[in-house]
Amino acid sequence: MAKLSELVDRIDTEAKEGNRKKALLMIDKLLEKVPDNRQLLSRKEKYEKEYGYEKRIIALEDKYGIASE
Repeated sequence: MAKLSELVDRIDTEAKEGNRKKALLMIDKLLEKVPDNRQLLSRKEKYEKEYGYEKRIIALEDKYGIASE
């Protein structure tokens, strides 16, 4: 199994590429194996906020007909 730091790096890479939903799924799977890890919990909270913002922006763009590029 990969080291925790390597997995966290992969999660961060996914999030930076705009795949926050996938990053959150990866964190959830990892938290099953390493529950109550502060590093993972703080990342999960951060990415949940960012994913929420992303969803709101997409909804507003759809509502007002603005296409994102």
